[in-house]
Amino acid sequence: MCSSNSDIIQRTIEYMTNFLEQPHPVFGGLPVCPYTRKARLSNQILYKVDHFGVNYSLNSDSTLIQSIQDFHQSQHYEVLLILHPNPQAMTPEQTQEFIHCLNPMISAWGLIAFGGHPDESFNIQGVYTRRLPYINLTIQAQYLLTQASDTLLKTKYYHNWTPENLKNVGFPRSH
Repeated sequence: MCSSNSDIIQRTIEYMTNFLEQPHPVFGGLPVCPYTRKARLSNQILYKVDHFGVNYSLNSDSTLIQSIQDFHQSQHYEVLLILHPNPQAMTPEQTQEFIHCLNPMISAWGLIAFGGHPDESFNIQGVYTRRLPYINLTIQAQYLLTQASDTLLKTKYYHNWTPENLKNVGFPRSH
């Protein structure tokens, strides 16, 4: 079944609304992703659909890199969410490897990529936080992500995270 780009984006927004934006006891009563609702409602998320993958060229002419450059130059958006239309195009491990290759390229722009996969194993006490309906890349300014996570450190959000969970999201510190 082929879905249109607008269907893919709409299904992702429904997932965000019905899961990521909902308060959860595992996260100290905060939403699974505490900043998603505000970003979505204030139109701070730029949605793109792209066929990125393990054999995908990450040169400056690629549609993915062009999308990231356009996002970086935009003054309007805080988040670039890139969705792969085929949820099985890569494994979770291939997705993480792709992100590992992409991050050095975009770090010079002050950006960082992280992502998810419908079969992603990362979870906090059985709550799978990265299982959007599509393989995805989230691109954000590193300083905004650091600000947001530092703010959450002052809440009970990370209370149930293991040291391994924290390391997985870039925290060298434990709680």
